[in-house]
Amino acid sequence: MKLLTPSIAPEIARLAPGFRAISINVIAAPLADESVGRRALENACRHMQENDFPWAQAHLAAWDAVFQAFGAKPKRTPCSAQALRKRVARDGTMASLDPVVDLYNAVSIKYAVPIGGENRAAYQGEPRLVIADGSEAFDTFK
Repeated sequence: MKLLTPSIAPEIARLAPGFRAISINVIAAPLADESVGRRALENACRHMQENDFPWAQAHLAAWDAVFQAFGAKPKRTPCSAQALRKRVARDGTMASLDPVVDLYNAVSIKYAVPIGGENRAAYQGEPRLVIADGSEAFDTFK
């Protein structure tokens, strides 16, 4: 398995000097309990609604400030944690999608931090965080 080395562009470090990213590589194992992700997601939604962390909104406001520094409009393009939490606030819950996706969405909702996942086998090149200029290739599929 080839080692991937994530990088963060210097301009991001200048705009958000306190930003830190963590990259974790997980090797899939057989799923012993199909409901683990769904249960974690349900618990995170309940926690957010009933016993949210007192610092969660301030943390998300800090993400909004960083997005504004990048030139984004946080109301139109919020960080993923903000978008997920708004959906839970509106709907009371989130639909289960996939055990792995449910697990990182649960962490994102409960701890108000953007979490995402990528299929390592589909990566071309190295993972890098840059400010997009609009010329980047972006493939989507269902």
